[in-house]
Amino acid sequence: MTGKSEVSIWRRDVVGWSLYDFANTIYSMNIVSLYLKRYIVEDLEHPDYYFDIPFAVSMFLAAILLPALGAMSDHSAKKKIFLFLFTLTCCTAVGLMAFVPGWAIVAIVVLFVIANFSYEAGQPFYNALLYSVTEGKQARLVSGIGVAWGYVGSVVGMLLVLPFVTGSFFGIETFLYPGGGKTAAFLPTAILFLVFSIPLFLWVRERPACEKNRVTLGQAYRDVWSSLRQTKKYPGVLRFLIADYFVEDAVATVILNIGLYCSIVLGLPEQEITTFLIISTLTAVAGSVAIGYLARIWSLRTLLNIIMLGWVVALVTFVMTESMTVVWGLGSVVGVLLGGLWTTTRPFLAEIVPHDELGKFFGLFSLSGRAAAVVGPVIWTLIILLFQPDTFASKLVGSWLGLDAEGLERLPYKAGLLSLAVMVLIGLMIFRKIPRTEGSSDGK
Repeated sequence: MTGKSEVSIWRRDVVGWSLYDFANTIYSMNIVSLYLKRYIVEDLEHPDYYFDIPFAVSMFLAAILLPALGAMSDHSAKKKIFLFLFTLTCCTAVGLMAFVPGWAIVAIVVLFVIANFSYEAGQPFYNALLYSVTEGKQARLVSGIGVAWGYVGSVVGMLLVLPFVTGSFFGIETFLYPGGGKTAAFLPTAILFLVFSIPLFLWVRERPACEKNRVTLGQAYRDVWSSLRQTKKYPGVLRFLIADYFVEDAVATVILNIGLYCSIVLGLPEQEITTFLIISTLTAVAGSVAIGYLARIWSLRTLLNIIMLGWVVALVTFVMTESMTVVWGLGSVVGVLLGGLWTTTRPFLAEIVPHDELGKFFGLFSLSGRAAAVVGPVIWTLIILLFQPDTFASKLVGSWLGLDAEGLERLPYKAGLLSLAVMVLIGLMIFRKIPRTEGSSDGK
């Protein structure tokens, strides 16, 4: 199974492993990015922090427990069991949200914390199962196939759930949710996530764990601190992680709030929001492939500079433009930038650290990403509160810009998006000061 020099992307265990990426992006797109926050803010009329703070709490718990979960995934022969339990918990929590009345907001956010933590907690076990399917350079191919399936899953998930949200399918009322609504997305999403995850549990045969390398949880946390200290040995590594932290912080917050921004600021109806996100997702696939080819010609440093600057320009343009033609074009640009960012950051890190220590530094990279997902929503919440229509800051800026009542309603979200552009700009400035090294793809 794992000893073959070549691997077919249609082999049953490869398909099973990849389909889990397809499955879990149905959850991340429909619940995290598209419907839950809009339900809380638009339908229940609660402030943004009723979503942002629970999300930050779930990511904080994931960040704290990540080293322990990573150690368990490395040294456990029960990865599939842990992954199944976390998947089932996530799906159950999401499904239960469909039956909670709107007035029980505390129950809704508690279920969301459980769901999102479980989703994140399953990732180390899922990633580790890759090496039960294949190994060596073939693992890169299978990993890329999983990412591609993930993008497809987010699109398919939106399309399959949309008829429940709108309440009709080609003019015919859906029998489960004839009235539609955002809550109609919850139960179908949970079912789709669970159903498409089943092939992994049936088709992937888990490789036995290596008993002699068992580590204690205390050792796992000490290794994180040791890895952080060792960044001093390699020029630019710590600076890169800090720069990436600011950029990831902003990008993760964009992903969380893009659906709400499209609705409140751009005024897009439900079908157009879905179309906008589908276009962005498909162009992310194209961006990943195109920038992957460019990376064979250009230096990763040059590409990352362009991508980060592109994010700044795109976010500022989003705030400033009134043209829907420009907005739809920006959807494609943001998709390319998103795919390009994920395509270039990991190989850049791989080229500035020793290859026999990649696992250690990618562990820090992953931990940094989750920590960024904690801070970003909190900053977004503070900006939204600061620029509410009745605040001093909102009145001051509104008077300066000559905004009407509708403009004041949109101001908090535009200010939030501008703050994310500033964060990317800070990341870019830090990144540009990374010293050039022989292994960091600085040529050409």
